[in-house]
Amino acid sequence: MIFANTGNPLKTTSRKQSYPMTPSSPSNSSNSSSTGLEQLSKTNLYIRGLPPATTDLDLVKLCHQYGKIQSAKAILDKTTNKCKGYGFVDFDSPAAALKAVHALKTSGIQAQMAK
Repeated sequence: MIFANTGNPLKTTSRKQSYPMTPSSPSNSSNSSSTGLEQLSKTNLYIRGLPPATTDLDLVKLCHQYGKIQSAKAILDKTTNKCKGYGFVDFDSPAAALKAVHALKTSGIQAQMAK
């Protein structure tokens, strides 16, 4: 029985040694997801729910009233050359980007700060 008990704690110990690694992985991924929150852009918007005919120019027209735009990109499907339903607009200031997010959401357009 002593050998069985000694054998089991060794196995348990070796398992316990692997368990600390396992929880650290999820906590690392939760850290990275919280880090993801910290890594939100201050000027770049992610806009989704766009119609297939949306172009880069359409995004500029949609957002120019909120501030100076550095770039705008509707993401296109390679085979159809139509918008996949989302795009990005990068403003020159965080204030303009926040103003755009609030105004677009109020008007029913799905917008948020990009990661």
